[in-house]
This record gives sequence, C-alpha cells and structure tokens, in this order.
Amino acid sequence: MSRFAAALLLAFAAAGAWAAAPEAETAIAVRVDIAEDVIRIDAELTIPASAREVWDVLTDFEHIPRFISNVKSSKVLARNGNVVRVAQTGKAGFGPFSFEFKSTREVTLTPFEKLESRMIEGNMKRFRSTTELETVGNATRLTLHSESVPETLLLLNLGRSVIESETQEHYREILREVLRRKGGGK
Repeated sequence: MSRFAAALLLAFAAAGAWAAAPEAETAIAVRVDIAEDVIRIDAELTIPASAREVWDVLTDFEHIPRFISNVKSSKVLARNGNVVRVAQTGKAGFGPFSFEFKSTREVTLTPFEKLESRMIEGNMKRFRSTTELETVGNATRLTLHSESVPETLLLLNLGRSVIESETQEHYREILREVLRRKGGGK
C-alpha cells in the first residue's frame, strides 16, 4: 500500500467520486517525478488512527481486494519471520486506457513502523517502495517513497498529474478502510 502499501501498482487505483466525509478533510500530498524511464512517487498523509490501526490495514494482504478498487487478487505465498511474499493481480484504468498488472513482491515488515517492498517478478522492469508510519499525537503520519520502471510506455506517457490523482485515490481508499475499521466495521 503497498503497497505493500505502497506499491506503484497499487498507486493506480481507479478514481471514483467521493462525497464529503471525515476522510475528505485529510490532505493527501503526492509528488511524482518522471525522469527518463523511472517514476518516483512520494506521498504523505496523516490518518486519525493509531499506528497499529493503520498497520493492520496496510498488512491485510489477503483482503486488499475488498478495499483497493483495482486489485483483483492478493495472496500471501510465504512468510518467513518478518518477510512476506505477496502475489497480486489487478487492472488499472486511465480514461480510455487500461492495463492488467501482476506482481510478486517481497515485503519486509518492521511492525508499526515500516514496510519495504520490492518486486521479484511481474510486468514491471523494477519496483521498490518504502512506507513509513510515525505517531503524531493521536494520529499516524504515513509516508511513501517508491521507484519503478514500467515495461510499458503507457505509464510514462500518462503524465505526472494523472499519476498523482490516481495515487491520491489509492490512499483515500486506505484511509476509508482504516476509518471504517476504527468505527467498528470489519
């Protein structure tokens, strides 16, 4: 989120309309840098929940398709201590364009603090991300840094603003799920 959390593949969640709600007040800052064939994304938001509550959503790999709109399947293949191997598939759409993605990532977990993800195989040439959690009062600041090299030029040609918008929507979905669970929904 992951991106896991924080994976570029997940950053391209389908955009949807969202009504004014508690999450609407949360600013989601996203900066995208595209240089040659590398896409770098930095995102930050503060979620009104504990680091544990945010962590539980970010690491709920098996249930990601329930709350991240473009992920069709997500399966834990193996666990070895704090390292989890996760396979995901999905479909990202951008206006008239769409592409299917698949990845197997190795996610190193530092509970309630950090998730480091690297793609082992999939339809990107390279992908790495780090998601960090920091307690700020009664909230948690989530920061993401990812670098990816797509196999297709489509992602590079979409432009910074489209990638920023899709990344913001991805984190809105995570925010909504954290708040839903915090409110007692499961």
